[in-house]
Amino acid sequence: MTIAMLEAPSSVGEKFNRAMDILAALPGRDHANTEYHHIGPFPKRVLGALPNCEADLASPYRMGWQCLVHDDEGFGVLDISSRADGSYSSFRRGSFALAYRDALDAAEADVSSSQEIHELEIVEIPSAFTLLISMKSKEVRLYPAYFQGTRLLPAARTLDELQRLGVDGRRPDGTEVTFTI
Repeated sequence: MTIAMLEAPSSVGEKFNRAMDILAALPGRDHANTEYHHIGPFPKRVLGALPNCEADLASPYRMGWQCLVHDDEGFGVLDISSRADGSYSSFRRGSFALAYRDALDAAEADVSSSQEIHELEIVEIPSAFTLLISMKSKEVRLYPAYFQGTRLLPAARTLDELQRLGVDGRRPDGTEVTFTI
């Protein structure tokens, strides 16, 4: 199995290092002894709405990078701007970061026995409170970590299955959806 990712420009690594220095310097942390591990950076697309077809996944209005970070406080997701003069924009912990890790693990497990090359990309849809891991080879597999604000159990889904998750105004857990697609 090979998972291919776009190579991040060197400025992303510099921004990542600055962000880790800032997080290590927060009150109550020992800057000199703060250790962390990270996976990524992963390319991130931001979409305005849930994708209806595969072409929608290729039409971002903004692109950036994300890293999954693990330190003594647990997991966190670091957003890094793709602009040359940008910085990191957020660091999210809690169930969002755990869902992110679970979706990455599920994607990796599903493609681990495949001989194909898979392209990994993060897709965020802020208007739908949704985060997906996208794996592309011959077909697109989506691993929704968050769907309309609800953490999901990680599993591969097609675009049609993703659209059906919110059918009839209900989330997968049965609660009502207030966002209209």
